Amino acid sequence: MEIIARSLWTRAIVLILILTAVGYAIMHTLAGNREAVEIGKKAPNFTLTNLQGKTVQLSDYVGTGVLLNFWASWCDPCVNEMPLLNETYQRLPGVEILAVNMGEAKEKASQFADRYHLKFPILLDQQSDVKKRYKIGGLPATFLIDDKGHIVEKISGELDSSDYIMNVMERIQPKHGREK
Repeated sequence: MEIIARSLWTRAIVLILILTAVGYAIMHTLAGNREAVEIGKKAPNFTLTNLQGKTVQLSDYVGTGVLLNFWASWCDPCVNEMPLLNETYQRLPGVEILAVNMGEAKEKASQFADRYHLKFPILLDQQSDVKKRYKIGGLPATFLIDDKGHIVEKISGELDSSDYIMNVMERIQPKHGREK
């Protein structure tokens, strides 16, 4: 009888541990979804390192419109849009382009930036932490963030012309940065 009682207690304890773990996983998942990346909401802040080794935070750009582009060198549409982004870089006062490289080594991203003579900041998300926070599925993915740090639009897929990029950048150009 004592062996049966111990066996029941052991099973009960194991069941309680399993239910606790499942409950924790569900709560953790639901808590993570509260910070959903949605148009009109504050863009999740992040801290990444650029190719020069300097730490950069998205919050450093409050007061500036930000075209936040997620890319990788193996992604053909990303490769196609990088020269177009470079062509439009610094053409609108008050708008910054930040290009977040997804999961590649610093050397690979640096070689890519050198090959295409990219002038805008390249940030490294080698652990895909920012990718997860922004819930990025496919590449390229672009977020337009206004000068107050709110997401204006998410664009999935390739930005296929300089004119189109200029048009979307105008949407996030602060009023004080526009020429009169």
